[in-house]
Amino acid sequence: MTSLDRTSAGTETSATRLYPWLPVLTTLATLATVLVLALTGNGTAAAAAAGAAAGGVQITVHIRR
Repeated sequence: MTSLDRTSAGTETSATRLYPWLPVLTTLATLATVLVLALTGNGTAAAAAAGAAAGGVQITVHIRR
C-alpha cells in the first residue's frame, strides 16, 4: 500500500526553520535596546542606536551553480 504522508523526511533543521524569523528577532532586539536606553536617560545613546539600525548594512550573496 502506498503512503499518503507528504511530510519532509527530516531534512529541515532548526536553523532552517529559524532563518525567516531572524530579521523579526533582530528588529525586536534593536527596539528593546533603544527603548531601554531612552528610559534610562541615555537619549544620545538611544538616538545613536536607532540611527545605526536605520542605516544598517545590507549584504547580498549571489550563489553561482
